This record gives sequence, structure tokens and C-alpha cells, in this order.
Amino acid sequence: MVLSVPMKAGNLAIPQAPNSITPDWLTQALQHAGVLEAARVVAVDVYPIAAGSGFVGQTARLRIEYDKQEAGAPATAFAKLSSADLAVRQQLRRVGLYETETGFYRDIAALPDFPLQTPRPYLSLYDEGTGECLLLLEDLGHAEFGDNLCGCSPPDAQLVVRHLGFLHAHYWEASILKQLPWLRSLGDEAEARIGLYRTMLPRFEQRCVEGLMPAMRKFAQRFAELMPRYVAQLSSKPQTLTHGDFRADNFAFATTHDGRSVTVFDWQVARRAPGPRDLAYFLSGSLPVEQRRATEESLLKVYHETLLADGVGGYTIKDLRQDVQSGLAAPLTTWVIAGGMLDFSSQRGADLFKQICARLGAMLEDYQFSAYLDGLASWDIGASRKPSLVQHEVYSAGYDPMVLQGLARRSAARDAAFFVPHLKSDMQVLDCGCGPGGISVTLASFVPQGRVVGIDVEESQLEIGRREAQQRGTGNVEFQHASVYALPFADETFDAVLAHAVLYHLAEPMQALRELWRILKPGGVIGLRDTDGDGDVYYPLHEDVDRFWNLTLRVIEHNGGDTRFGRKQRRLLREAGFQNVVVSASSDVFGTAEQAAAFSRYFGSIFLNQHRALILKERWATEEELVVMQHALLEWGSHQDAFYARCRCEAVGWK
Repeated sequence: MVLSVPMKAGNLAIPQAPNSITPDWLTQALQHAGVLEAARVVAVDVYPIAAGSGFVGQTARLRIEYDKQEAGAPATAFAKLSSADLAVRQQLRRVGLYETETGFYRDIAALPDFPLQTPRPYLSLYDEGTGECLLLLEDLGHAEFGDNLCGCSPPDAQLVVRHLGFLHAHYWEASILKQLPWLRSLGDEAEARIGLYRTMLPRFEQRCVEGLMPAMRKFAQRFAELMPRYVAQLSSKPQTLTHGDFRADNFAFATTHDGRSVTVFDWQVARRAPGPRDLAYFLSGSLPVEQRRATEESLLKVYHETLLADGVGGYTIKDLRQDVQSGLAAPLTTWVIAGGMLDFSSQRGADLFKQICARLGAMLEDYQFSAYLDGLASWDIGASRKPSLVQHEVYSAGYDPMVLQGLARRSAARDAAFFVPHLKSDMQVLDCGCGPGGISVTLASFVPQGRVVGIDVEESQLEIGRREAQQRGTGNVEFQHASVYALPFADETFDAVLAHAVLYHLAEPMQALRELWRILKPGGVIGLRDTDGDGDVYYPLHEDVDRFWNLTLRVIEHNGGDTRFGRKQRRLLREAGFQNVVVSASSDVFGTAEQAAAFSRYFGSIFLNQHRALILKERWATEEELVVMQHALLEWGSHQDAFYARCRCEAVGWK
């Protein structure tokens, strides 16, 4: 079970339903949350929220009585629980709804610079095994709640769109987003979401027939065929933190002497994605059709000007209009899945479903979504899978001779020890990101009747590998120039795939995993070995050396990588379709005086000099601070007790 802050240590059971919340349970929960000390809850009245408000779970307002008064003890609270329907709960686990919202309140909402108002979280609980969760939040009952059926008034629409711009600008291409294991990108969840969409489509189509909505049915059918292309296309656009369900039902307004404010809740489908998807979602669902047509230009202008004022550069109003057009796929996907999965039998639920489909259908027509789908159908998906390595995914270690010497010393027996036991003598093996070929050439000895193909995006390294194979007389290994995003091999070509220290450098690792799945034969094995920066250890400790290690992580993240990728291997392999995933960990150790000294010289001179201009440009450190860190690092490397161990997480899975 994952206990999310502000929860303190404890082991509270998750209630199965709101009426299972007892005074004793609530006393412990509020104590763990740090808002209750001496007082105890003696009574709790549970008021379930009317059906049609919380479609994916159970929601209730709690009125609380205590045995004594205590400052800060809430008189009311709001409880959100996972669905009581096991089938629904299991479906929603596939797209991470409960895990995402508990993660959001733990890691994002409480940050002092978070740009939106959200309900104060007292407690969040999530059980990874069962998918059950509970959120105990500040009660916003005093506020004025938005209502999708009525829609947002023009002034409130301006307010929420401006705040949406604040959110997106604050996290525009922010590296922190890739450090949150619960925050998925569109690529991360593509397989599960596409499968769920296509599964739910027949039921949605039936509801469209019943509701006389032929336009929605037409759009939904066509988009089902093009979803993989859509995900690939949007993965190349600027990413930010998106709400994912940005509509009037999820807003609470208040008017004070300081003016009008808005609180945004329901963060279950927060994603790392292009921001205009949220704007398209809001415009298509929260405004009556004629109001939207009359005000959308001014709303687009407010959003765009907010982005520019908050530091987003190189993004034109034309870019925004195009992204809103493609962003209409977000509400289309959501309402197809919701229409096929959820219960809209209440009067409000039925009215809401029909109204949103009518509004969305009108906007799809107005924005010529059919023309967008035509363009998507003819779009060159192969070209999109080739990343701009210069701009987005730089190999941060560089290609200095000192680096290449270290890479050339790698061997299958040492660096792929977790993977080698799964090889058979006649296998066809692909080694991704092979560099100068140390692992590829030595892997060949484990498949004497088979073949090893090493690939890399840097041709100069491949030449080193070819020379090494020739010198060793190894004939069953070859080297090819290729990107892991777009492999030049037919489907089901290889029996095994190794990606050693590759995926954590990639901005879209799920895209690469889907490509590796494609070229693997059924029953084939994949092996990953990647770093996780939080697992590194060194000695003796030094404040300025700490600062330098943190700088190296920032450089890698800036260049498109994810320095905490290792811990996510099991989830990503599972979501890419691999089964029976086994994870392990080991370390690359610099334990002799010579190794520690060489390690410090590399980082203190070569690495730092390669990235000095970037560090200074981004103002992560001054020139004077870099000099201090450099001296500290070199001094550490010459210390008689110097030691460094770099954590490597490992995983194997099967197709």
C-alpha cells in the first residue's frame, strides 16, 4: 500500500464505501494527517453525493463532531473512494486514474509555487494491489460549484482559461514532470488507452444511436483507426502538465473582496501532454454552442497571451489553433470510453452525456475535425518516430576518447549478467545503443549458432565495434546505424533484445518499447538496464560534490532523459505488453583509487566543460560556483577513501 503525504506513518485500512467511515477511523485519519491532536471524532454524518457527479468512484460529504474543540479540526470534509464495482475499478486501473490523483496530491498540489488553487488534501491512500483508494479533502461546500449543464458564464470562462494558461506555462517542457512515476505521457498509456477505446466503442455507438447523434458516431469510428498515429504525432509537441478533465463540473468559484477565484479539483487523468488538449476539452464541453462560437477567439487570445507573459516562447496563435483542433481528440476519447463504461442512468447523467456529445459534435464540425483526420491518415508516421537527437535527446556523456574507452570495456558477462541466462545458442539478438560494441561483441559468444546485431545513432562508435569484432575474429556480430524509435527490421525478426543504458536517455521510452515489441518474435525476451540517480552512493560526502551530482541530473533531464527511469521499468514493460517481468538491481562500482580518480577527472573536466555553456545559460550555477564544484570533485577523487557506486536497475520480460 502506498500512503501519500500529508499522511504520516500508519496503516489505515481503506473503507469500502463512504458509510464505512467510522468515528474511530476518521480520528486516526485526521491524526495521521496532522490536523488533530487531543480531540477525538465522536460522530460522523455521511452524505453521499448525488449520482451523476462522481462517475468513476464514490463521493460523500462528511459532517464531523468532536468531543472537544480544537483549532484546525475541520467541521466537514469531502471523501472520494474508488468505485464499488470491481469490474469498473479494474478497468480504471489500466489507465491509472486512482494512482494519478493520489500522486498529484502527494507530489504536486502541495508545492508552494503550484499555480492553481486545489482542495487541501488531508489524507490520500492507494493500494496498488487492489486499486482501492481514498482521498480525504477539504470540503468546498461553501463555494459555488460549476455546472456543465448550465455551462460557464463568459466572465468565469475567461477566469478559468487564464488560470489554465498559468498552469501550462509553469510546467511547459518542465523536466520535473518526467520524474513523477505516476504521471503518464500519451505514449506511456497508448496501448492500454487504445485498447480500452476500441473495446468501449460499440457501447458508445449504441448510445449514439439511442440519442440520435450520428455525427459523434462517425467521428468516433474514424478516430479508432487513427489513434496510434495521433499518439505518435502529439508526442513530438511541447509537453506540460494537463488536467485531462478540465470542465465546469470540476470547478468551484468564490467571490471575496479580492475578486473572483476558482479552485480546480478531480485530477484523476492528469497527464504529461500538449496543453491545448485541456483548452479544447473545456471549450467543447463547458460552454453552450452559441456562447462558445461567440467567445472562443477571445478565450484563445487570453490563453495565448498568458503563455507568452509567463515565459513560453516560439509558440504562435496559429500553432495554438492547430493544437486545439487536434486536441479535440482528448474529449472524444474520454467520452467514448466513459460512454461505453460508466453508468449514465440517472437523469443528470443522461442529460450531461447528451449535452456534452451535442456540444462536442458541433465543435468537431466547426473545427473541421474530419479534415484533420484526413491529414492524420496521410501523415508519415515513420518520420515522426525519428527524434531530433540534436535538439531533444543528446547523449549527455558525450563521445570523448575517455568515454569511449570506458564503453568499450563493457562486456556481456558483467554488464548484461541479468540477461545472459535467458539466451540460447541459436538466438537472433539485437543490442540497442551498442556504442563501441563491447557488449555486442561479447554477447556473440553466448549465441554461437545465432547472430547479434548492434545498433546506434552514432556512426563513429559503430566503426569501433566493427574493428573490435574483426580483431577478435567474431563473425556472428554486425553493426548498423539505426534509431530505436524506427528500427529497419521486419516484424518478429529477433529472439532477444537488450537495451543497456539507453531508455533513460529517451524522451519517449514507451515509443521505443513499442518498436522493440514489434521486432521481437512471440516468446522473445527483452532486457533493460538503466540508471536511477536516487540509488547512487559515494564517500566521503561533500556539499559541493552533492551540488555537482545534482547538476549532472539536471543536464541529462534537459537533454531529454529521465534519471529516475530505472524504478519505472516494470510498469513500462507491462504497459508495453510484456509479461512475467522480473526486476533486479546492481551497481557499477568505482572502488579503487585509480577508478575513483578517473571518475572524478571525467566529471570534473570533460563532462563539466561539455555542458558549461548550458549550465550558465540556464542559470543553474555561476562560473564561480562551477569552479568551486570542480575543485571539490577533483579533491574528492584523490581522497584515499574515495568510493562511488552507480545504481543500475534491470528488468527482463517476455512477449
